[in-house]
Amino acid sequence: MIALLLGTAGLPHILMRFFTVKDAKTARSSVIWATWIVGIFYVMTIFLGFGAAAFVGSEAIKRSNAAGNMAAPLLAQVLGGDVLMSFVSAVAFATILAVVAGLVLSGASAFAHDIYGQIIKKGKASEKQQMKAAKYAALGVSVLSILLALFAQNLNVAFLVSLAFCVAASANLPVIVYTIYWKRFNTTGAMSGMLAGLLSSLILVAISPNVISPVEGAAFFKGDPIFPLTNPALISVPIGFIGAAIGTVLSSSQDAKRYAEVKVKANTGYR
Repeated sequence: MIALLLGTAGLPHILMRFFTVKDAKTARSSVIWATWIVGIFYVMTIFLGFGAAAFVGSEAIKRSNAAGNMAAPLLAQVLGGDVLMSFVSAVAFATILAVVAGLVLSGASAFAHDIYGQIIKKGKASEKQQMKAAKYAALGVSVLSILLALFAQNLNVAFLVSLAFCVAASANLPVIVYTIYWKRFNTTGAMSGMLAGLLSSLILVAISPNVISPVEGAAFFKGDPIFPLTNPALISVPIGFIGAAIGTVLSSSQDAKRYAEVKVKANTGYR
């Protein structure tokens, strides 16, 4: 629940709303709409899960796919035959394409503008150079995602989604909250917070029951898990906040003028 609630605020689906609208008022409206849609989808998954368990049966779902990822299409087949199953499959495929495209664009734009444009080129990169960097970044993100998907194809989709929310809540949310409410917060704190949240969530998942399990075929490795929780958000989210705070306190750099500028833009939409 911590991962789902706090991770929503740090997802690219929500954050991109702030960069694709004309002013602050439209940004707030867009975020509200996106949050409601995401929340309604969460509620729908509960009914889909219980419906599949009731009408299809757990054994039939496991026979189709050991990870349980075919629950929704099988439920559609039971309720509406091949026609409804085809419709649900088409919607799922289109949704996957839309989400993947959005994540690739978010990653590519972040690399081209923030990492390449601001860090590597110190704000002196031309639009042509940033566009070229974005193309290479999009290709790199796509290849890396495909390689990771090959290793995760036998895992349950719900677990993978919860892991994504956990990473967003642990790495992104502390930076967002501190940026808005802490005047002293700086770049060092942002980097330390993101690294602390990201590394802690990934490491804890790597030693959790999702990866190490005493049951044969239930995870990547057979054995006793070191970390008992299937989702590490309860631990990794506080680590992200603490890491960002420690990084800021230990760093002496701060820019009150920049904080004031960001605050004015956030409240007025002026650029």
